[in-house]
Parts: sequence; structure tokens; C-alpha cells
Amino acid sequence: MFHRLLFLLPGILLGCKVAFAASDKDPKCPEGYYPGVTVTEGQYTVPFERMYNLTGSFFHAYWYNQANTSNSGEDNTVGATRAGDTEGFAFEERLVRVFKDDAEAMIAYVGEIPIQFPDPSGGKVVSYLSYTEELRLISICGGTATLVHMWVVYCGDDVVHA
Repeated sequence: MFHRLLFLLPGILLGCKVAFAASDKDPKCPEGYYPGVTVTEGQYTVPFERMYNLTGSFFHAYWYNQANTSNSGEDNTVGATRAGDTEGFAFEERLVRVFKDDAEAMIAYVGEIPIQFPDPSGGKVVSYLSYTEELRLISICGGTATLVHMWVVYCGDDVVHA
């Protein structure tokens, strides 16, 4: 799931600084799997409210190159779930945190089923057991632009790819 954003946002890879307490929001990797983190960030000359209207729904993630096939619960409410397909890979996700005020919004969710991605270089298929994604929008530049920050913590079976 985390690779979806890599081609949507011009990003940079940053160091791992995870502030989650141990829980379902912070996946613990079992033996044979390795922790990984991907951080993507970009600034857009779009006011915060407009960006939030485009990206702030857990159920309506069309902007994220995914097609939801089912949703349950109430949109943007902790415990809501979504399932669907992105680039040919099935996913099931559960919302674990949500926050919004006049200048910042955050949505975080966990992957509920294992996913597999083929190595782009033609190597082995890499399996990911669990992942947590967090999308944060922050109003910047006096409200004329938005900082979009997304990070993903995951467990993969290949230390090189994790």
C-alpha cells in the first residue's frame, strides 16, 4: 500500500522517528520479518481546506490510486474499515486515529491482511505482513499552501526491501 503515494508525491526518504506506543498502531515484526519505514513529503500550493476536501476521507481515497470495494462503520471514525484493490493488490485497512482542526489534519490506519509485491528488478516477491500508514496535512505559508507528510511503518520478509 505504501508505494501508492511514492509516485503521487515528490518525496524524500527520511530517517525513522516513530512515536507510536506499542499497540496495533505500531506493528511488531515476527521472526523472519524485518521492520521498515518510508517517509514521503511534499509542499503544494493549495490551501489546507481544499487539500483536506480532496484527501481527508478514509472511505473516498480515489486520489490515492485505489478502488474501495467495501467500507464499514462511519467515515473518519476510529474502527471504520475499508477494503479494495490498488494496482492489482487486495487490501483491508482499519482506521486507528483521526484528527482535524483549522490548520492540521491526520488520519492513520493499519493493514489487516498480508500483501505481496513483486520486486521491480524481477527478483523475488516480497511479502509484507502488517503496516501502519499515517497521512498528515499541515497548513503552511499563511494558509496559502499545504505540507503533505506521509509515513509508513511495515514488516517485510526481505531486509533489503524493508
